[in-house]
Amino acid sequence: MIRRFLGLLPLAASLLLCGGASAADVKVGYLGLKDDLRYHPEVAYTRIEISPALNPVEGARLGLEDLKIVTDAVDIAVTLDEQQATDAADASAKVAAMAAAGERFVILDLPGDIVSQVATAAAALPITLVNATASQDALRDLCQPNLIHTGASDRMIADTYTQFLRHRNWTKVLILVGKEPRDKEIADAFEASAKRLRLDIRDRREFTTSTDPANREANNTMLVTGGTDYDVVFIADSLSEYARYLNYATQLPRPVIGTTGLTASEWHWSWDRDGATQVTLRFQRLAHGGRVMSGSDWSTWIAAKSIATAYAKARSDDPQKIYDYMRGNRFNIDGSKGYRMNFRPWDGQLRMPTVLATSNAVTEAAPFPEFLHQTNELDTLGVDEPESKCKAP
Repeated sequence: MIRRFLGLLPLAASLLLCGGASAADVKVGYLGLKDDLRYHPEVAYTRIEISPALNPVEGARLGLEDLKIVTDAVDIAVTLDEQQATDAADASAKVAAMAAAGERFVILDLPGDIVSQVATAAAALPITLVNATASQDALRDLCQPNLIHTGASDRMIADTYTQFLRHRNWTKVLILVGKEPRDKEIADAFEASAKRLRLDIRDRREFTTSTDPANREANNTMLVTGGTDYDVVFIADSLSEYARYLNYATQLPRPVIGTTGLTASEWHWSWDRDGATQVTLRFQRLAHGGRVMSGSDWSTWIAAKSIATAYAKARSDDPQKIYDYMRGNRFNIDGSKGYRMNFRPWDGQLRMPTVLATSNAVTEAAPFPEFLHQTNELDTLGVDEPESKCKAP
């Protein structure tokens, strides 16, 4: 804590000397979904809890707390207006009310379909929506100026896997995909990334969790992974029910990546470089039950931290200038992952490294050094500007 305090002193001092926004109370909106299925605890059929429930708003609270010394230095008090919606219509109404109340940034912790509807409804409002936890690539294709993203996209996560496979020269991949629409989105992103890096997709097979004997070939892990050669199995299982039985149950003795086995995310609690341990410990002290920090917690943390930084360093109380600073080249944010990060000007996606981890250790981090880029190596993860439907202003 002392080291973090001393590290922020030069920034705080420079802000005081250079001047900043006048004394102000700033409210940042945070909108979640009541009874969000994404954050329910994972419970086995025996009612044993496998993983705890998440509450990513705790990440946003930590983000504002971490920047308090900086916002205090420029005499800005930033608080979080935490609200929950019942559905898309209610979420849109709440965002409109936040905008009417003078809030200029709202962190969205909502499923992708609701984010899309809220973004459309808020397109003309004087407010910036920060999508923190919906990873669908389609949201990045909306090309909406007042919608930015701090969570990794499906394609960024897919590129993390495929860079790793190229790095290890594991080029033959068997793809398993469930019946949920979300499973198909994840598998499609991985397949597009694999084709770009010229991996050899041996087959793409659908699995089912049904125990009907008629579905035997699709619900038996030995059968669904048999009949072909591969170096690795990639599984897309948004419900995580089939995936948890796949490790050590494939026809060939091969590693599993994706939903289980080696997983890619914005963050993992075991990352121990670049000041990450301090972030993890601070979050654990703040979070209910002392739980560890997840990728969703990190993305809400960096969202709140980004907004507070923009208010503190834009040296203006004009919301448009604060927005322009946040989307501009001068903006950068430290996510305790070894890179200074900023937002891509074309689709509003936060550039970031990602981590590959098992249940209790980070194995690798992307981007990998052999993947070069003409301007920013972080743009090797995700849809780059020439591929994007969006154009930089």
